[in-house]
Amino acid sequence: MNVALLLSCGAFEGYFGRVQGLTRESYLANYRNDWSWYYAAGLLANGIQPLIYIPSLHETGRYDTDVGVPVRFLPLARWYHPFEGVWPKRIARRSPVTLHADDVLNTRAFMAPLRAALREDGIALLYVQEYWTGRFDHLVTHLDLPVAAADHGGGARGAMTRRKRETFARAAAIYSQTPDECDSVRAHGGDPILLPNGCDTQVFSPDPSIPREKSVLTIARLTNKQKRTSDLIDAMTHLPEDWRLDILGTGPDLAMLQRRAETAGVAGRVNFLGFVGRTELRDRLRRAGVYAMPSENEAVAIAALEAMGCGTPPVLTRIRAFEILVEDGVSGRLVPVGDPAALAQGILDAWDNRAAWGAAAAETVRARFDTRVLYRELARTLRAACAPPPGGGDAAPRPAEAGA
Repeated sequence: MNVALLLSCGAFEGYFGRVQGLTRESYLANYRNDWSWYYAAGLLANGIQPLIYIPSLHETGRYDTDVGVPVRFLPLARWYHPFEGVWPKRIARRSPVTLHADDVLNTRAFMAPLRAALREDGIALLYVQEYWTGRFDHLVTHLDLPVAAADHGGGARGAMTRRKRETFARAAAIYSQTPDECDSVRAHGGDPILLPNGCDTQVFSPDPSIPREKSVLTIARLTNKQKRTSDLIDAMTHLPEDWRLDILGTGPDLAMLQRRAETAGVAGRVNFLGFVGRTELRDRLRRAGVYAMPSENEAVAIAALEAMGCGTPPVLTRIRAFEILVEDGVSGRLVPVGDPAALAQGILDAWDNRAAWGAAAAETVRARFDTRVLYRELARTLRAACAPPPGGGDAAPRPAEAGA
């Protein structure tokens, strides 16, 4: 069974190029840092062949990788190119209607190569990242194969939801990461499957022989509106001089954050380290005194799970995806969004309780977020979504609208 994982970016060149600084060659050879690669490995381990699909302005074709997961670039039609990077910034974010329209316009621009790819690759099901989008609405009503969709950090706020009862009903499966998100989907007529992100507990586990350092570690794409890494930099002004902050990741706000550290007078204690490989990432998590993530919104963040899996006490913001991870004062600390002073105090609390909170965090991940269990369930439900309806026979194809 072949499953395509369609990434939510409008174009490879926008997110992976401008934000991450990647080329096609570096992406294919080295980039393994987001949910799609973890999910793909989990599906492979459970007998499903995944392929990663990415819309692109300039790339095309299918490429093999060293981990057995092919990547296919879906070329966007030439007529769309002037809209990329202009429409979303100037128009689409003004209202749910224009944002939805931009999603649909972008999706229409790669529908022809998508249909050709689905046939050529023998795809049994298309898995779409984010279901509150116009892209999901368009695909689920225009393709004649099963379409599953998932929550990877998006939300209903700011989305156009008037079609969701129709489009949720057409979906082969809807995956939500938190109980609250499941409630949101049900309120719009969907039937969600609760399936959060997970952690490879065989790799990300504690090593008591490694001493903890008086350091804060965060792993984030440097887009400050969501990740609020600047709050961590500001929190450093409330911490003693012997504390340092290590930031793993890159993104468009790197220069702004570097300036923020200079202005706050903590540049000598803040290290911008870029992306690192999984082994170095695990080793840094095992050494860090505290893991902190002050995001405004998230899915069940894989980086936070991996930190907890390594026994690093977490300090996270009090948002719904983190409230299911951390019991405040038992397995970490939850602090208000946008409060650097509270963030700093949470870091000090986590350091003081690092042994007990770290052990509780690692146990939480082992008990509830082990990828061996979660990916097995994902594979099972994807197979079920492709199964014929009870009584035998093929599922009725979804109608494809003219001109799409």
